[in-house]
Amino acid sequence: MKRPLLLVFALHALLTSAQWELVTPIKTRSEFTALHMVNDAAGFAVDNPMGAILRTHDGGFHWERMVNSLSNNPIGMHVWDGQRAIVVGESGSVYRTSDAFTTTIGSNNPVYGTFQCVHFVNDTLGWAGTQAGRIYRSIDGGVSWTLMQSGLSTNTLVLRIQFIDELVGYASCSGSSRVIKSTDGGLTWQDQSPNMLASFRGMHWYDMLTGVCVGSAGRIARTTDGGVTWDSIPIATTYTMNDLAVQGDVLVACGAWGRTIRSTDAGLSWSEIQIGTTEHRSVTLLPSGEGVMGTDGRIMGSHDMGQSWALRHEGVWHTRLNKVSFMDADTGVTVGYQTTGGFEGGLLRTTDGGRHWTKAGTGGLGVHVNPAGQGCLGGGSGAFAKTTNGFFTRTPGSGPNVAIRCTWALDANTLFVAGGAVFGGIYRSTNGGSSWTKVLDVGNITISDLWFTNDQNGYAVGEYGDNYRTTDGGATWEPMTGTPGGHTVFFLDEDHGWMKYRRTVDGGATWTDIDSPQQTMSMFFTDPDTGYAVSYSGYAVKSVDGGENWTTILPDILNASIGDASWVDGAIVMVANNGDIYRAQVACPGVAATPVINMLGDQLCTGASGTVQWYWNDEPVGGDGPCLLPPGTGTYHVVVTDELGCSSAASAPVQVVNTEAMEPTPLSDIRILPNPTTGRVRLAGLDGPGTILVLDMQGRAVRSFTISTSDPSVDLSDLRTGTYLVRVTGAHGATVVRLVKE
Repeated sequence: MKRPLLLVFALHALLTSAQWELVTPIKTRSEFTALHMVNDAAGFAVDNPMGAILRTHDGGFHWERMVNSLSNNPIGMHVWDGQRAIVVGESGSVYRTSDAFTTTIGSNNPVYGTFQCVHFVNDTLGWAGTQAGRIYRSIDGGVSWTLMQSGLSTNTLVLRIQFIDELVGYASCSGSSRVIKSTDGGLTWQDQSPNMLASFRGMHWYDMLTGVCVGSAGRIARTTDGGVTWDSIPIATTYTMNDLAVQGDVLVACGAWGRTIRSTDAGLSWSEIQIGTTEHRSVTLLPSGEGVMGTDGRIMGSHDMGQSWALRHEGVWHTRLNKVSFMDADTGVTVGYQTTGGFEGGLLRTTDGGRHWTKAGTGGLGVHVNPAGQGCLGGGSGAFAKTTNGFFTRTPGSGPNVAIRCTWALDANTLFVAGGAVFGGIYRSTNGGSSWTKVLDVGNITISDLWFTNDQNGYAVGEYGDNYRTTDGGATWEPMTGTPGGHTVFFLDEDHGWMKYRRTVDGGATWTDIDSPQQTMSMFFTDPDTGYAVSYSGYAVKSVDGGENWTTILPDILNASIGDASWVDGAIVMVANNGDIYRAQVACPGVAATPVINMLGDQLCTGASGTVQWYWNDEPVGGDGPCLLPPGTGTYHVVVTDELGCSSAASAPVQVVNTEAMEPTPLSDIRILPNPTTGRVRLAGLDGPGTILVLDMQGRAVRSFTISTSDPSVDLSDLRTGTYLVRVTGAHGATVVRLVKE
């Protein structure tokens, strides 16, 4: 067998977790071919078209992109716990992690073909199916794979695999309703197909005998004799189902055109529930009743075991973002344009300082809004729109026939657009865009950025060295000789300005050299000495001497292509390719952010990053993780302190009532022995069955156990050295115990 090439990914999330935050991890183009929640808060998702692996810590309301732009797109996933998972995909690609994809070991072997699904029955023994009818087996946790005898043709897709134990397992396939069975650990397979035409995309086996399959055209097959015979269940929908999630007798399948179907009697009868109109590709259910569903371009969530669903995270345009502009510390917009490869042209808008963005219409190449909310955008072939309310609404219009790369609004009537290269230059309107006058006409040039310090003085720069200045409100323009080209120009006031490699202290009359970075896409200053510059790769630097010298404050971002950046109340907001928007708080804001609390099962969770302090009836309570098990009835809020030491405002209060089932066992009644520990621990004081959830100090679930007897023991020898929170839930309540692993 060909030895796979091992690739170790030093993920940008590891490098930038305390700095750059990707605030738009999900796109309209996203397709979640696999999704798995470890518990109510923590989970993982595979975004196939974007070549990404994501994780959440708050039930799917917020996501981190841990792996990005994989050359071989991921498709299937198996998750062991909150730290260990494996993802498979195109060209025999395998991506393994033991730290929740903070780091990832990747390999690929094109001989395997495209993996469609993966399933492990324990820590080491697993199987993966391909789009060419092959089934491979691993006995080392996915490090290496051996071809099995599936008996399938090469035009058969192996869509799902599930083993009940180390010997008995099933695989469902496309084409002629194929279901195959193995009784020797996957070495050989026998046909066990239902007598119906369907491609079964979702499958669940309760035990060796009872199984349910869902698939194309809404067809459902159920067996109680291990697949010897199958019952064709009355169809609840005519739409294809892509995935199946099960908790006890409740089954939820999701599929095409917003259709889901649900059963409460282990698959004997079903009802259809329509959730939107887009394709649902993956779904997971948890014992608490929480559910998360991966839908094209969005994540849906349920609190009632799949009876009803609501939007938890909507994706933004998949576009090449080129310009960003803020009217104040809260409201801003960015525009992107359409290229090949599934890109769209889109306008995105934020009202919370760049922390969250929503789709606001079609986009372009350039955009600007002034402090009064007046602004305009432009794009290819004179595409144009204007606004008087920060693009809460917009009025379409006609611009000059040029690729509009940048815009400026002095007021609602006096507008400028500029661009090129063909018919390039600067155009001015004094009637709100009804008509345009070309005020800079020097041939085919490109203007990349505009800046006005008042209604008379303005500046224009081009990436090829075409730089100009006006002193009469933009009616005429004169060249600024001796200045280099660039993507950006910025003025702090009427005197102090900067562009690539140059600064002025006399309103642009003269310019002096500065040592700004190459490939600078944006530059901005907060006072005459303190400023920042952002490069094409996301590399950001800071100056405290007006731009003479620079110090790195933020690293490059893997596979980033930055279009523009802006300073927003102590933060840098940066826009890039693929609709990616990054935000980094580099100074304390004038207005503190307000975190949001979400209720997930019996926990309260916040998606804000930093040190978390929970309050119960205004008194500190709990650990410092993003989730809290409420200790009783009352009012809860949270305050988050970031790594700069900037404290958030208090969140809106959340009232928790009827928590008798959550009242914790007194802490002294549950003991972990030994503590500290080097490996196996015993829980003393638990008087019956229950669950054990081990969380790190960031609130991430790293291990979980179901226990059936009192005085149980569990092995934690594979945990890293450090401090953990152990949540123990029993018949009479729950408690959290701090554990030190040596």
